[in-house]
Amino acid sequence: MKRQAPAAARSELNLTDRIAEMLIEEITSGQYQLGEVLPPEQVIADRLGVSRTVLREAVSRLKADGIVTSKQGRGLTVMLNTRPSVLRMQAAEEGNVEQILRIVELRRGFEIEAAALAAQRRDRQDLDDMRAALDNMATALASGDVITGVDADLSFHRAIARATRNEHYLNFFDFLSVLLRRNLEVSRSRSAKTAGRGALAQSEHEALYEAIELGDSEQARQRARNHIENTETRLHTTSFLKR
Repeated sequence: MKRQAPAAARSELNLTDRIAEMLIEEITSGQYQLGEVLPPEQVIADRLGVSRTVLREAVSRLKADGIVTSKQGRGLTVMLNTRPSVLRMQAAEEGNVEQILRIVELRRGFEIEAAALAAQRRDRQDLDDMRAALDNMATALASGDVITGVDADLSFHRAIARATRNEHYLNFFDFLSVLLRRNLEVSRSRSAKTAGRGALAQSEHEALYEAIELGDSEQARQRARNHIENTETRLHTTSFLKR
């Protein structure tokens, strides 16, 4: 049966990601059966219009996910024809507001409820950790130290996730923070000279801390929502982000 080339991949992904996604789409859409051998690498590379180097890097990702394996004398063999259950997400590309905002939207649902749970379950150590992170953020803001400020920001939100006493919140935050870090560093570096934005974010963090310290879950939920929605607004209006 002649294999049909998949639809064009999303333009925001880099070339290797696009090719990997194309191959995954082919394999999981029913074009291949378990145990079936893929065409030779050169044939696939020619069909997709890429070099063998790019193809091999894309294939390595499929191997890491257990979708294909190399069998001596047979070539690439399909080991899984459904998408892996492991959560994988792409970090947003620099300057791509739509990608960054999708991550912020994910934060909205996650961090609002985390804040409410943290208000109910936090202990003195949690509050001390949040306070230390806020103080570090204030120092970094005053000195213009973007990297330290991002580290402190993530530490603050991680302390909230830990205060939920639900390991899944903490594990998901650790996963999400990998995507957030690069976006925070880029956006803050580019908007560092925009008057008042850092101070506004800092005041929102302080307000959220106060609600959690008081043990007021509804107020914590509302202040977390306010912070995330204001973050979205700031991203929309940062001059380097192009729509």
